[in-house]
Amino acid sequence: GNQNDGTSPSIFWSTVIGSTALQAIVSSLQFNAQMTFFANRVDPAIGGSYMTLLNTAANLGGTWPASFVMYLVGQLTVPPVCKMNERGVEVCTGGRDAYFPMQLVFSIMGCLWIFFLGNRVRMVSELPDEAWRTHLLDKEDGEDVLELGESSIWKRKQGKRE
Repeated sequence: GNQNDGTSPSIFWSTVIGSTALQAIVSSLQFNAQMTFFANRVDPAIGGSYMTLLNTAANLGGTWPASFVMYLVGQLTVPPVCKMNERGVEVCTGGRDAYFPMQLVFSIMGCLWIFFLGNRVRMVSELPDEAWRTHLLDKEDGEDVLELGESSIWKRKQGKRE
């Protein structure tokens, strides 16, 4: 049945489930796009280590701001003043929740960031694969070390001892 405020629980839960499903889909798409970008840029000389480094940087870039924002919400929120009235009922007045103003401010900052730095990010993403390489396998630097390492790995794969 309907609650006193006129909303239906099925509409509420449908909205919650639908928005959660949409968020999961968008999150998966973003993760796949990010991993595809990283996989295209990974230097074969160090492979998985480079992929881990890029993924760690991306994860940190997406997680540390949440702690900062939650701290700011706590600091900027003004709690209401609550008093008992003459009938013994608690009445709360004033107060200000900082969540929505901060959401507006950070949304504007995000739009400004995209406006001013979006082209630069696009330029970085369009760099040729060579720009992302470490050049560890180039012959002029460290040739002896790499050949020794490759021959040792090859001998172990063949079951031979050095």
